[in-house]
Formats: sequence, structure tokens, C-alpha cells
Amino acid sequence: MKYILFALILFACHNPHQKASRQISTEVLDTIKSTPAKLTATPVLFETAFVNGTKEDLNGATLSLYGVTIGKIKVVSGHLIACDPLHIDEYGIPFTQVFPTGEFPVQLSIGKLKGEETVAFARINFSDAPVEKWEFALQKGQQPHPVGGKEMHGYSVDGGVGIYMDEAAIKALDNSTVANFEGKVFKDMNKHYHNDWRYTMYDFGTHNLAAFTTGVGDGYYGTYIGFDAAGNPCRLLTDFGIFNWRKK
Repeated sequence: MKYILFALILFACHNPHQKASRQISTEVLDTIKSTPAKLTATPVLFETAFVNGTKEDLNGATLSLYGVTIGKIKVVSGHLIACDPLHIDEYGIPFTQVFPTGEFPVQLSIGKLKGEETVAFARINFSDAPVEKWEFALQKGQQPHPVGGKEMHGYSVDGGVGIYMDEAAIKALDNSTVANFEGKVFKDMNKHYHNDWRYTMYDFGTHNLAAFTTGVGDGYYGTYIGFDAAGNPCRLLTDFGIFNWRKK
């Protein structure tokens, strides 16, 4: 079913009318060259999905994966937000985990199937330390769930786009830039249109945000924190539900 949905939505993205309004970018993508030092935490797909040449089964079809770095996000407060930008007023709630401050790479895992592409995962890479364990990124009042279990935490998307940003940045953001498809963030994403997926690192004042298309579009997507051996957060990752790795 996932493969059928994937194929149908990618076909819809190739609607000639939609294509006419977007020009495929000629920018050279910053492909991730490094590979994880070791893989100890499950699911290992959270790491291998960013390694160029990784192959994964998708209901009998073979999906090729590679990772790209789209820029660096500015983390000022250490409190991060992941949500659908169209509903940032209601759902732009920071996670309880305090993350490192500074500027860190935002990376996308791109899945390719018969010439069509989609964003399978997005992450902020705080360090290259191996991930020792994954946990759900929690908001205030949420209780932990086992990673891969029947229950999950995440955010709903109905505009086909997700964002990462710092809590300090949300206070400086003009919400009209993200409140509708005619906002500046969405228009800026069209400048970085790549074969059915797009992104932007949008600057405003001294802040920025990362925006990117979400898998095959709308849905409910889990966000996870990867911790290193010392217990420090080294990844913040959102899974866009392309692969059925969770337990039933």
C-alpha cells in the first residue's frame, strides 16, 4: 500500500500544470560523503538512510537513498520546534530536550524510485558521534513511548511541508511568511525545487528556519532524538513514514 501511495503521489507531482509553475533548480547539491562510524542503535535505517547508495525494500520495489546537506540552522536558545508551518501558531511548541547551541547542518535523506524522488527523513546533525539510542522528542506533558512500538509522538502535516526552527526564532518570525502557500517561505522553496522535492533555509533577522517537503505529503510523522554514548543529543530526526519499520 505504501508503494502504491508513493507512486500515485509522485505521479500527481508530475502533473504538467504543476510542473509549469516550477523550474527545476540547477544548483549542485551538497551530498553527504561521510558514513556512520558504527551502528548500534535501532532502527539503523535512521542512519543508513543518509548514506549514498543505501538500498531499501519498499513492498517489493527497491528504493535507493542518499543524503544532502541543505544548510545550517541557527540554534540560539537550545529549544527546538518541528511542525507544519501552516499551523505554527497552534503547534509550534518546543521539545523539552535542551539541544546544543550554535549552527548545525540540516540534512535530508532522499529516496529515489524509477526516477522519482521524495524526502524520506530530515535531521539536524549536532555531531558525528555514533547514536547509542533513539528516543521520541517530547513536548511538555507528553509521556515517553518505546521507539518502534504501536504508539508514537509526532506532528500532523496537511500542507506537505515541515520545518525546524529555534524557539527564539519563532518569536521573531512574521507568521505571514509561513501561514499560507503564497508566503515567502513557500515561494523561496520553489527556488530549490529538485525532482518532486524542495526545501529552503529561510533567513529572517538574525534567525533562520529549515523548511522541506514531507515524504509523500500529508500525514502524521514522528520526531526522534539520537543520543551518543555520553547521553548528549547528537541528532534530531523526523521520519516521513516511507518505510514500515515500526512494530505492529
